[in-house]
Amino acid sequence: MVADQLPHCIAEIKRSKRPDEGVKDLGRSINAMIASADYEVQLLNLPQPELAIAKTDIHYLVNCAYQMSAFAGLHPIEAELAVGEELSRLARLSCDRKPSIEVLSYEDMILANPVQSDPRVYCLGAAGVEERDFCLGHQLIESDLQLAIDALLELRDTADADARQCLAVCLERLKSANYVLTRFYEHMSPDLFGQFRVFYGKNPYTNRLGPSGRFSARVVAVSVLLVGEDLFQQKPQFYWDVYRLSEYYPQGCINEVFRWLSPGNTSAEPTPTWLEGEAEFPRTATISPVIERLGDEIAKLRASCVDALDQFTRMHRITALKHMVEPGRPIIGVEGSESVEAVLSQRLLTRGASLS
Repeated sequence: MVADQLPHCIAEIKRSKRPDEGVKDLGRSINAMIASADYEVQLLNLPQPELAIAKTDIHYLVNCAYQMSAFAGLHPIEAELAVGEELSRLARLSCDRKPSIEVLSYEDMILANPVQSDPRVYCLGAAGVEERDFCLGHQLIESDLQLAIDALLELRDTADADARQCLAVCLERLKSANYVLTRFYEHMSPDLFGQFRVFYGKNPYTNRLGPSGRFSARVVAVSVLLVGEDLFQQKPQFYWDVYRLSEYYPQGCINEVFRWLSPGNTSAEPTPTWLEGEAEFPRTATISPVIERLGDEIAKLRASCVDALDQFTRMHRITALKHMVEPGRPIIGVEGSESVEAVLSQRLLTRGASLS
């Protein structure tokens, strides 16, 4: 239903003279469908990766109900009724089975969304095509980042790793990811982007943040591996932001990063003493100790990778500013007290930073 019918339902509500009634009808039909079969039992018995796709479907429906309720001007109580108890209960169960924040997340939208074969999108026509390409492009970026992470971990953790080859792979993958971002910057339509991006904003009734490239744990992982200590010295807010909003990141990846940054910490919540200034930054989480043993040539290759990461983060920043701030659209993925530029600048090294 989600992949095939949801975009049509949304388009019909937007065309309706009584969108409020349309949203309520959609909510009733979704909850009646859920009540007609024992979806809870089915969800409990689903294996991976089917569970991830089912959870994505469920949270797309929840997000749609809330966002369209806001579009139709429904009161919060009416919005909760539109979401409905059956769907809400199924959403809570999906989070119990696959722990994550109880809102449509970046992990749902990009990592679990089977974009190529059966995309979950909100829009029809040209906007739907742009939305599909937006998700697919982010999947390509995530794939490039994972290959860069794998190469950096091999360099950091394997005694006889070929440093030159590892850094060459990292550089190639970061350039590839930056190419995709550049395509977004140069070719994405601000008008079409605005038609679907509104669905990825905050939940207007619970003030929960929406899915955003800000919450790519792989960007965090590459940043820690390549420039972890430099970021801590120059932009400590980068780490405060990641820890403060950790629940919004894909949990498997961000928890692995936290394990690098807090070796030996067995507490349920990551509370690194170095972030409070009570200990030294854990340089073993990064490739810096390895680079220092290998001489100037390898250090220059690492510097090239750092420059490529910096280009990537700068391109993300200027693309976000172009498509979200310059058109005057609502701020997406940040709290009201934060500016887009300030948040995205947290991941940029200052010019002339030491790379040793």
